[in-house]
Amino acid sequence: ISVSTNNRQPMNKNNEILIIGGGIIGLAIACELKLRGASVTVLSRNFSEAATHAAAGMLAPKAEQLPQGPMLDLALKSLYFYPEWIRKLEHLTGEDTGYWPSGILAPVYEKPSQAYDHNDVWLDKQAIQHYQSGLGQDVVGGWWYPEDGQVDNRKLAKTLIKAASSLSIDIREGVEAIAFSRQQGKIKNVLTKQGIFEADTYILATGAWCHQLLPIRVRPVKGQMLALKMPQAENSPYPIERVIFGKGTYLVPKQDGRLVIGATSEDIGWHPHNTPEGINTLIQRAIKLYPDLGTWPIEEFWYGYRPATPDELPILGQGDCDNLILATGHYRNGILLAPVTASLIANLVIDKKSDSLLNYFSVSRFQPTSSTQSKLIMTYSTPMSQSNGNGQEIPSLFTMEDDPLIIAGRKFNSRLMTGTGKYPDLKSMEQSVISSGCEIVTVAVRRVQTKAPGHEGLAEALDWHKIWMLPNTAGCKNAEEAIRVARLGREMAKLLGQEDNNFVKLEVIPDSKYLLPDPIGTLQAAEQLVKEGFAVLPYINADPLLAKRLEEVGCATVMPLGSPIGSGQGIKNEANIKIIIEEANIPVVIDAGIGTPSEATFGMELGADALLVNSAIALAKNPPQMAKAMGLATVAGRLAYIAGRIPVKNYATASSPLSGVVS
Repeated sequence: ISVSTNNRQPMNKNNEILIIGGGIIGLAIACELKLRGASVTVLSRNFSEAATHAAAGMLAPKAEQLPQGPMLDLALKSLYFYPEWIRKLEHLTGEDTGYWPSGILAPVYEKPSQAYDHNDVWLDKQAIQHYQSGLGQDVVGGWWYPEDGQVDNRKLAKTLIKAASSLSIDIREGVEAIAFSRQQGKIKNVLTKQGIFEADTYILATGAWCHQLLPIRVRPVKGQMLALKMPQAENSPYPIERVIFGKGTYLVPKQDGRLVIGATSEDIGWHPHNTPEGINTLIQRAIKLYPDLGTWPIEEFWYGYRPATPDELPILGQGDCDNLILATGHYRNGILLAPVTASLIANLVIDKKSDSLLNYFSVSRFQPTSSTQSKLIMTYSTPMSQSNGNGQEIPSLFTMEDDPLIIAGRKFNSRLMTGTGKYPDLKSMEQSVISSGCEIVTVAVRRVQTKAPGHEGLAEALDWHKIWMLPNTAGCKNAEEAIRVARLGREMAKLLGQEDNNFVKLEVIPDSKYLLPDPIGTLQAAEQLVKEGFAVLPYINADPLLAKRLEEVGCATVMPLGSPIGSGQGIKNEANIKIIIEEANIPVVIDAGIGTPSEATFGMELGADALLVNSAIALAKNPPQMAKAMGLATVAGRLAYIAGRIPVKNYATASSPLSGVVS
């Protein structure tokens, strides 16, 4: 399959619609939108790994015995769309998709005890052998679903790629999205390992990988499969002519003589490879269903990851931002639901029409109903709200909920980060974190691992349901050490209940006197950690070129130092920090050197997105009081930056009006 690999240059001009995900769902939506006149770009991480290739291609809403309800309605609507959708694709490309509405046979080993649905066709043991001879002796009968069928998923994928090409859809193969950047309730751009992409509307269709971009409840369920080569006598059909949907396995004959056998269902995360146990299970079940296939040659094995949600229903419709649309979580029915998904999403994007069916598949069904939080993005509440004595909450002075800080797709209402080191005792550290109003606390992984003084009991001291841990690689002198410690930090966060925490504050510091970060080691470590799925927050010298390079490799922020760590000298790199802020498309966090609240305010007035302050708080005479001052100073600086200062002039201007002066 020929896929455009024009991924060296990010998009410099706005594209109308950007689809993240190049599997069957993403491509189907792209083609539908393009046919309706939209400009579309598709970012595809790895087309060969899409769940599209791991499917068998069954179109089986009845055989899967979907219960009455919205999911069955959605599936039947898509099945109804299939003939015309296939006709349109094949006419556009001249390709054969292997669409075969041949019906599906569902043999059983025990007679059903309940009454038959009047719409279902029951076949007894003798009758079912007329529909498909050679079934196993244990088969006592089965159901016949004449409206179900199949499509060759591999041919369909090839056809969709060719259709997209003929429609001049820009497919960027090999481009991996890392995070969404947000501003004022909208997606501003998407950060990838190849650069930044901007659009008017963003559609997330990355299947099992979508959780890497948004904290939504989609997980990978591994499925193993294999294919046999069916024998064929001269002038005779293949021995299996229609899909056989059995208990725990299915046999899907293709028109070229391949027989697809599937599939295991393993809820074990991202565990790769076919396994002897998995393949053996499939073969044993298949032989019981159709004994003769036990002697047929094996063509191939493969596996893939289905995107599953807690209720096994897809997530379709509006995301948490005005310009974000979700189309993911199709689980076992991605091939079946492709045409209806494309139609519903195109209606939503182009015509602003939301089908009533979408209400049942909204991501909001997974949001707590009792919570005031209505956004998809994770928000960590700051423990600084106070009561006015009448039971009413007074909004915290430390947060700006209408101006959140977004890092790697996560929303924080506080722009001050603090640390856990150098405090006189654990109690003062705990009080200071609360007093500061911060929501992100950085923790030295090595010191916690070794139970260094001041770090014992850290796990119990803070409420990690409210505070987001930022593991750091302090003490690492080279890239290799930092990468290893970052991995430990991710596991440490999981132990504290933050299963999806992939943040790391990257520090590579070989210099023990001035504690200046190593730019080369930092860049090397950042590149590797980004590849491993970390949201990397690198601590650097105030070097604009290095900051830009780190942004290009996919870092979530850059953290230039104001002056050496713990020096309290304030911001000595104002000019360079201004350049970094001006050129950055990711958050800029000033880290190190701030000694007073006035310096914190000044840093925010420069346009920094956030501050990290530790020594100035921990070493103060009264750490909790200084923490509170730093929290207020951070908010004051941000408000001042947004408000905009008056112009600096070389002459005076009267503040009182001159007209109407009494003489």
